[in-house]
Amino acid sequence: MLGSGHLGGRGRRIGKYVFLSILLLIVGPSLLGGAGSWLAARFSDLVAGSSDDPSRDELQTCVAELMIENAQLREQVMKAERYRLLLGITRTSRRTALAGRVLYRTEGLVEGSLVIDRGTRDGVTQGAVCLTSGGLVGIVSSVSDRTCEVLPLTSPSIRVSCATYPSGAVGILEPSQGGQLRLVNVDLGSDVQTGDQVVTSRFGGVYPDGLLVGTVVSHGSGRPGLELELTVEPAVDFGRISEVLILLEETS
Repeated sequence: MLGSGHLGGRGRRIGKYVFLSILLLIVGPSLLGGAGSWLAARFSDLVAGSSDDPSRDELQTCVAELMIENAQLREQVMKAERYRLLLGITRTSRRTALAGRVLYRTEGLVEGSLVIDRGTRDGVTQGAVCLTSGGLVGIVSSVSDRTCEVLPLTSPSIRVSCATYPSGAVGILEPSQGGQLRLVNVDLGSDVQTGDQVVTSRFGGVYPDGLLVGTVVSHGSGRPGLELELTVEPAVDFGRISEVLILLEETS
């Protein structure tokens, strides 16, 4: 691997070569006719073409190394932006958020649990809340030394106290058919509108207040004349989750 100073110098030289090559390709044919086209082609071949010239091979190696380095930097920037977004969702300064990767799913894409590459050695405990940049995923149901299992909101055993925004109706979130969710036990007089957001409520006791769960897509009657039942489109695509944040225990 070449030194960083040497690589930086090579990078500047490559930039000049590429600029001149593009310039010749654009203006060469109009200014010099066939000679301009031939000169531009030869100059481009000097940078990108193959040859037995060791200096040219070294230059091409530098180009490849710079491309790889740029790709790695872009990946790091994307991850940093994604984690900043995830941390912004929690709306709490007393919790530590731990990034984790989904290793695999059990029992299917919708109702199965997610196995995450974080465990007790990382501070994860049973009952920890799990989310993505889209919103709430679920809760940690079991933990081993190096991994944990997360039950998603689509699991039949999950119930979450939620509220609608901006209408302010409260209810209990539970799974529905087809990977959707429903908010039940909603007061019949609530002025809930299609498109209202559904967020976690402080009355649940487990989940931080205000985590996005989904959006109201329709509403109908629960027990006739007693309550509303809202159909909720999840904010998270549970079949395509690859990275999550796990909220660790609150610190004083």
